[in-house]
Amino acid sequence: MISLKLIDPISKIEQDINTELVRQYNVLLAKKSSLIQRQLKSAARNWIGSQPEISSLKAESSVGSLNSVFGIRLGTSDSIVNAIIESVVNSTEIKLTKLDKKFRGGLEFNFQPSDFRNLLSLREGHVITQKNSDLHWLNWLLTEGDAVVVVGYSYTPSSDGRSGGGTMSFGGSFRVPPSFSGTINNNFITRAFSNREEELTKIISRVLS
Repeated sequence: MISLKLIDPISKIEQDINTELVRQYNVLLAKKSSLIQRQLKSAARNWIGSQPEISSLKAESSVGSLNSVFGIRLGTSDSIVNAIIESVVNSTEIKLTKLDKKFRGGLEFNFQPSDFRNLLSLREGHVITQKNSDLHWLNWLLTEGDAVVVVGYSYTPSSDGRSGGGTMSFGGSFRVPPSFSGTINNNFITRAFSNREEELTKIISRVLS
């Protein structure tokens, strides 16, 4: 029979075990952080791309779509949508804080600047009319909610116009369709990341397992 005698007190042994667990976790997290970020960006790309606003922006020549009501020129929707998605994806990052002896620390996820400056500065978020007017439609979609954004003109469904899905006619007013309208705190970007905690946990568990 083999017998062992513990020389150190239990509290010291527990402390040493915890110290080693923290060390191993910090080493593993640092090693895997780049992979976590890549998978996080891939997930963000999918989450945004699956939003109904994105589908509507890509729906060329479709009466009533965001593509048509904003007058987005035929053949440009894919590049516009890609610019929006990649701008958000490129702003996605993780912040690694090493665990201390009390197991405090971990990962912080940052997906999108709260002021949306990266998106609102995109040239793809503007449409220039034949009268050289600048329509900042992406700002309308992200921040203006149901407010009237154009006075004296309203959207008329047709197969005409820049988008092939309608024109702006004299009279009335225009606002973003309520089913798609957003505010700075509640728009299709914020909704894309809402309630994703379980999916984030799965990403981390998969990478660290």
